[in-house]
Amino acid sequence: MCESTAYLKRGRKEELFLKEVSLIKPITENEWLIENLLGEQKTFRGKIVQVDFMAHKILLEPAK
Repeated sequence: MCESTAYLKRGRKEELFLKEVSLIKPITENEWLIENLLGEQKTFRGKIVQVDFMAHKILLEPAK
């Protein structure tokens, strides 16, 4: 499979948020619903910093 993994950017560190992401859907301007292949859902407040399709990586930055 070629699903992506979402990480939270905290300073210079990246922390795992959710594996096998299959859906990212906006809830509000800075709130997102992120769902994986197994139907696990998480909400996230902040911005999407980068989506790297080749590396299957989504980088998220939490709201301050």
